[in-house]
Amino acid sequence: MTAPAIERFIQSELSGTTINSGNNLKQKLSELKVIPTGLSNDSRLTKKGDIFFAYPGFNQDGRIHIHEAIERGCSAVIWERGGWIWDPSHKVPNIAFKDVQALMGEFAALFFGEPTSGIHVLGVTGTNGKTTCVNWLADAFFSLGRDSACIGTLGVNVPGRALNIGYGENRTTPDAIALQHTFRDLRNSGVSHISIEASSHALSQNRLNGTEIDIAIFTNLTHDHLDYHGTLEHYGIAKARLFLFETLSQAVINIDDDFGADLAMILKRQDKQVVTYSTVNKNADIFASQSSLSINGSTFSVSTRWGFKEIKSQIVGEFNVRNMLAVLGGLLCSGVDFSKACDAVGALRHPKGRLQRVGEKYDRYVYVDYAHTPDALSRLLATLRSLLKAPGRVITVFGAGGDRDKDKRKLMGQAVLEFSDVAIVTADNPRHEALDRIIEQIICGEEDRFIVEPDRRSAICRAIGLSNKNDIVCIAGKGHEKYQDVSGERLPFDDYLVAEEYLKTFYFDSNQYQDCMNV
Repeated sequence: MTAPAIERFIQSELSGTTINSGNNLKQKLSELKVIPTGLSNDSRLTKKGDIFFAYPGFNQDGRIHIHEAIERGCSAVIWERGGWIWDPSHKVPNIAFKDVQALMGEFAALFFGEPTSGIHVLGVTGTNGKTTCVNWLADAFFSLGRDSACIGTLGVNVPGRALNIGYGENRTTPDAIALQHTFRDLRNSGVSHISIEASSHALSQNRLNGTEIDIAIFTNLTHDHLDYHGTLEHYGIAKARLFLFETLSQAVINIDDDFGADLAMILKRQDKQVVTYSTVNKNADIFASQSSLSINGSTFSVSTRWGFKEIKSQIVGEFNVRNMLAVLGGLLCSGVDFSKACDAVGALRHPKGRLQRVGEKYDRYVYVDYAHTPDALSRLLATLRSLLKAPGRVITVFGAGGDRDKDKRKLMGQAVLEFSDVAIVTADNPRHEALDRIIEQIICGEEDRFIVEPDRRSAICRAIGLSNKNDIVCIAGKGHEKYQDVSGERLPFDDYLVAEEYLKTFYFDSNQYQDCMNV
């Protein structure tokens, strides 16, 4: 993606006229004497008194379900006008709008009392690292005495408290109604600092509209989701939307990434406040140097305009050093003292399913990770390979999701072959696709270089059975997920638990194993 394309998009968005559609809708509903008791964009979940928002989606058109929402007692329907004619037999107040998805977020924020107006919100976008960063931000703020929370792929996490909050756990970023509802409940519970994953889907669908984001963080841009966005350029533009929120005070950007470097340069031209971070460019506002990386953690020095300090961490991997810099930038831009911010970063631990080690007591290096893109796999496996001690090997278990970007499958296979000694291809979430076809597209005619084991449980057990204490086993692709999506059904499955269970049966005592399989 070229810098001029990014700049044209940002300039056009910044020069656009802001339309307060949320207040416009509120006024129209008042004129119709409609007093909503709730909001819905899913006819199956619509309750009596709800306002129902109907608009075309990626998979289907929500307007075909208007009659169902009316049957369930909705008080009014807000519908997308383009390509649709209202059925006069529907005797319920209705209002046609352009871009109902964008409107829905603004109105939801009003309906739930503008919950982010008194909360410090950090949004994190990028292909990889979002989940890690938002969870680390929440943990860091909590360690610093702030009531914090994060929202993302792992659901809603409130460090130090067990709160049953969240209405969109199946998405990286909840839809606009669920998101504002979640914000309201977090605010009412006393949370003052929230970090949230801003996915490209959410940004392009305006799910974050109505959210007052204070700080935006960019991690990286690599090949992913092109089945939805079409091109890498459109994918990048979706990410750039996060940096155009009117409430934004500062942007924290990784300039080791080409897109990030261009984005930082362009935002500075627009007089935006930008903090850059890097492990390569000494001119970055936050620069990490003198890194010492091992299988047990990382040590590096940070040079910033706030000060200089060495950080010692149990976090593994160079790519995670960059994630720690992103978090450090978020803390510093939030007004945290430099020394305290560095200490908080040094105390971080791996989130669930992100380079999470399984069964340390079993004297095996087995890791579960969510990496499911070519770039994420390359970074992850290159890191693990760099930490090997001779004569150790990297043994990787991986697959590719069905009904998703097919172009990345071959690239994922190539990434695994480049950095692994043993590559075991298996099922990920095949969804409605034939598993053998997915595997065929991954191995792409190089059958002799892969071990094919379609059953994921068997693949994990085989990888551990092939390993010795010098090897590193990486189980990639699903991370924290506790299911396999097969033909529309979510079957219980947890990579971590399967690996842990097998390690237990594989283990005899603290120093002895029995090999169950031959290499």
